[in-house]
Amino acid sequence: MEPVVNIAIPAAVFIIMVSIGFGVTRDDFRECLVLPKAFLVGVTAQVVLVPLFVFAFLMLLQPERDIALGIMILALCPGGALSNILTKVSGGDVALSVSMTAFTNVFSIATLPSLSVLAASYFVGTDGNASEIQAITVQVALIGTLPVVLGMFLRYIAPNFAESHGGAFFRFSLIVFVLIMGWSIIESIPVFYAAMIALGWQLLALLCVLVALGVGMGSLVRLTLPHRITLIFEIGVQNSALGIAVGAMMWREPSGFPIYATPAAVYGSLTLLLLLPLVGLVSRVSKKAAMARQ
Repeated sequence: MEPVVNIAIPAAVFIIMVSIGFGVTRDDFRECLVLPKAFLVGVTAQVVLVPLFVFAFLMLLQPERDIALGIMILALCPGGALSNILTKVSGGDVALSVSMTAFTNVFSIATLPSLSVLAASYFVGTDGNASEIQAITVQVALIGTLPVVLGMFLRYIAPNFAESHGGAFFRFSLIVFVLIMGWSIIESIPVFYAAMIALGWQLLALLCVLVALGVGMGSLVRLTLPHRITLIFEIGVQNSALGIAVGAMMWREPSGFPIYATPAAVYGSLTLLLLLPLVGLVSRVSKKAAMARQ
């Protein structure tokens, strides 16, 4: 199990993050600069409001402390490949979605390590120190920030290749991650099954809270429908892949599936299934709105 936790999962996350950066264009960022309101509102919600809402959620439910830490780590991992896919399928603004994902994942190097160590100190009583924060910072940079920047650089130097092969690379990265996660779950099926039973309803409630936050923020600042759809999925869907990797880094036991990563693993397994009805509903609303404008 140790090779899965220490090598396979981080490698899969690295590939996914490269694919996210690979999908970002200069036009995407240019659009965000021309119409910054949706971008700024979304990023603020992802970086500030989501962790605060999740912390309040945990104070209300009082789950087991190891699980609480895992959920808090997940809350500190904004947006990922899945939010980009759901935005595209639902008729949201893909350029905004990809730009937000790229920015927040690059920015996470400044927030994720220190806040994860702080959360560990609060929930499980571990003594975080500068060396631990530094170690996690390096790891987050290697699997979260660096690959996004690398993907953007590769697109910059080979734009034609990116246009023709970007979609295939993105699909390949998702397949690799699903296979590795499937392998790790099979290796720890009793633990994962118990976690699914114990955590399923809590993570479902959390997902509903975050989706409601996305709906509320878009409505509050009166964004266009495509931008509202984007915020629903960018705020409502966390980066479970990065959450698994960070939870695994902080887990100090050499055997078994890392408990701190379990909430992210269960969340990742449930999210797509639970959001499919919402995707269908939002997609229909988006299509009707587009037809009405014609």
